[in-house]
Amino acid sequence: MDILTNRTLRTKWRGLAEQLGTLALSIILGFVVWLIAVNQENPIIQAEFPERIPVTVRGLSGDLQPVQDLSKEAVRVVIQAPRSSWDNLEASDFSAYIDLSGLEAGVHDVEVHVVVVDPKVKVVSIQRPELRVQLDPVVEKKVPVKVEVMDTTAFGYDWQPPIVEPISVTVRGPATLVDQVISARAEVYLRNAKSQVERQQTVTPQDAQNQPVPRVEVEPSQVHIVVPVEQWPGRKEVAVRVNLQGQPAAGYRLSNVRVNPSTVVLVGSTEVLAQVPGFVETEPMTLTNATSEIQRRVQLLVPEGVTVLEGNAVDVTVSITPIEGGTTVRQEPVIQGLAPGLTATVSLRTVDVILSGPLPLLESLGPDDIFVILDLTGLLPGNHIVVPRVVVPAGIRAEGVLPESVEVIISPQAPATPEATPTGTPVAPSGLIPGRNPAQ
Repeated sequence: MDILTNRTLRTKWRGLAEQLGTLALSIILGFVVWLIAVNQENPIIQAEFPERIPVTVRGLSGDLQPVQDLSKEAVRVVIQAPRSSWDNLEASDFSAYIDLSGLEAGVHDVEVHVVVVDPKVKVVSIQRPELRVQLDPVVEKKVPVKVEVMDTTAFGYDWQPPIVEPISVTVRGPATLVDQVISARAEVYLRNAKSQVERQQTVTPQDAQNQPVPRVEVEPSQVHIVVPVEQWPGRKEVAVRVNLQGQPAAGYRLSNVRVNPSTVVLVGSTEVLAQVPGFVETEPMTLTNATSEIQRRVQLLVPEGVTVLEGNAVDVTVSITPIEGGTTVRQEPVIQGLAPGLTATVSLRTVDVILSGPLPLLESLGPDDIFVILDLTGLLPGNHIVVPRVVVPAGIRAEGVLPESVEVIISPQAPATPEATPTGTPVAPSGLIPGRNPAQ
C-alpha cells in the first residue's frame, strides 16, 4: 500500500513539474517574442554621435591657468540608445567636462567625463578619454608699447615718431605665455594724411619674432596714439579759391561750388612759399545770366617763382538753382579748441559762406547770426589744413564755404609783454561762440 501511494505521489509531482516547465517555457518564449517585437519597432542602436561635444573646465584654481586653449576642445562619443531616443538627440543633451580640482602646476592627463540627459542613452566610449593639460601659475609683467605705422602720408609730407600714452601696458596670463611677451604692438594707418593723425588703438601682445601671443590679457587694452605730420621743405599745400564774377539770371542763385582738387601743392623756395597765403585763386569765372550748372577747367594764378606740383588747372563745377532764397556772406573764422600755451594764425582773414533758406530769414540775418568755426582741438604746433564748420540759425542752410579748407599755423605762444596788443583771429572762450552755443 505504501509503495502504491509513493508511486502515485511521484506521478503527480512529475506531472506538476512537467506542467510548470511547460508554463515557464511558454513565459520565456513569450518574453523573447515580445523582445523581438519591441526591438523591431524601437531597436537599440549603437553608433558614433555625429556631432562633436564641447569640453568644459571645472574646478580650476584662480591662481592657475591652462597653457592650452581648452575652450576649443571637443570629443566624439559612441553611444547606445533606442531609435526613439536617437531621433531626438542633440549636442546640447550632452555635457563633456574635465575636473581640475586639486591639481597643482604642471602637466596632467585629465579624464574626460560625458553626461547625457536621457537616461536611456548609454555612453559606450569616448574618442579621447583623457586630455593632457599644462597648468601654469598666473603671472603678470609690464611691457613697452610698440607703435607700427602701416602706411604713409600724402605726397609731400613726412610723419614723425609717434607719441603714445601710456608707453607701457601690463600683460597677465600663464607664466609660459607671459614669458614670451616682449612688447605690445599697436598698428596705426595714416591713409595719406596731411596733418597729425590721432587714434585710440587696440594693442596685441607679441614675442621676439613679432608673432602674437595668444591667451594673454592686456591692461589697458587700448592706447592713445598721436602721429605728427609735417610738410616737406620747398612745398606747401594751399586751398583753391574760385574767382567768381557776375550774378546768375534773375530768379536763380548760386547753390554750390565744387573744386577738384580742392587743395594743391605748390613748389618753390622756402622764402617765396612763406609769402604765399594759404590759398591760390583761379582765373575769373563768370556767372552772369547763368541758369544751369556750369563746368569749367580753369587755370590757377600762382605767384612768380612758384609752380603747382600736379598741374596748373582745376575742374570747377558751379551749381545754379532756382531761388528759394540764397546769399553769400563774408565771415571771419572763429578758432575753437586751441590748447593753452599755443597761438594760431589763419591764412585767410575771411571766408565766403553760401547760404540758402527762406528769403525773410536771409534778409534778417545779422553779422552775429553766422559763425565759421575752425576746430583746433588736439592739434600740435605746425601747419594744418582745417575744414571750417558753419553754424547758422534754424531754417538756414549752409551750402558751402569758399575756400573749402583753411591753412592754420599753430605755434607756441610768446611770453606776454606790457606793450603787447592782442591781434589775430578771434578765439571762442571755453569752446563757445560769443553770444551763441554752437549746438544751437
